[in-house]
Amino acid sequence: MKKVLAMILVLSLLFTAGCGTTLTDTEDSVIAVSFYPIYIFTLNLVDGIDGLTVTCMAEQSSGCLHDYTLTARDAKLLSDADVFIINGAGLESFLPDITETVEDLDIIDSSAGIELICSHHHEESEEHHSHNHENNSHIWLSVENAKKQVLNIKNGLVSEYPSYEKQINENYENYIERLNELSLELENTYKKAQGEKIITFHSAYEYMAKESGLEIVECIESDEGGEPSAKEIAHLCDTVPENDVKALFVEPDYNGSSAEIISAEAGVEIYVLNPVIKGEVTLSAYEDIMKENIQTILKAVS
Repeated sequence: MKKVLAMILVLSLLFTAGCGTTLTDTEDSVIAVSFYPIYIFTLNLVDGIDGLTVTCMAEQSSGCLHDYTLTARDAKLLSDADVFIINGAGLESFLPDITETVEDLDIIDSSAGIELICSHHHEESEEHHSHNHENNSHIWLSVENAKKQVLNIKNGLVSEYPSYEKQINENYENYIERLNELSLELENTYKKAQGEKIITFHSAYEYMAKESGLEIVECIESDEGGEPSAKEIAHLCDTVPENDVKALFVEPDYNGSSAEIISAEAGVEIYVLNPVIKGEVTLSAYEDIMKENIQTILKAVS
């Protein structure tokens, strides 16, 4: 991996055209971020500050960063950046290779101090049925966690750019006030979802479920997108009535067939939750998506 990244770095120096004006046509200090939710958080913190440019490493089409493949553009971005802001919690699996290859790159880990959930993934074969345990990295789907991430990013930026401390702190106070309002709105509406049981097709929603009081009876897909086997589908069809499951939740880009089969066999509706891994590049994007999610949850459990 190190040799691959080193080669990408060399090639990227030869082919800088098309990497974006934020990399080649500006004298601003470059703040690189790993992907969409961290991008939105950081944009809010540096809003209106001349001299700082925020660039998102993963393109919108990339979605989540599981098994993300680094590109020449990524290598050029990181070699030019002052700081790289990551989600952390194990999401950026490529990070060790970057830190050993790109010199003098400061890292801000937004997951610092956040309690992680251990996810339980099903793995089934003809020989055995087992569970794979790993920390869930989708921490931003809890608003309380998101507020901690924003604080971690703020502290890192102030340390990196002390001359902008006043402006960054002012932006932080304004953004946290909005996120606190979001927390209050969600708290008031989550009360109606307390204790309701659901099935999700990705572990991304475990933090949201914990915060909302929902109980995830089963979480099906692995991060690699594997669909349940016929035996597992049969089990899930039995699980729905046994646990009074109110809804099946999938992601916007879900293209499997098992959810439809379970829905038809068990008589339970399918709903779409947005994991906030892509969307509009606006300062209120995180809040807007989370508000849409809670309305979807309320509709599903009502």
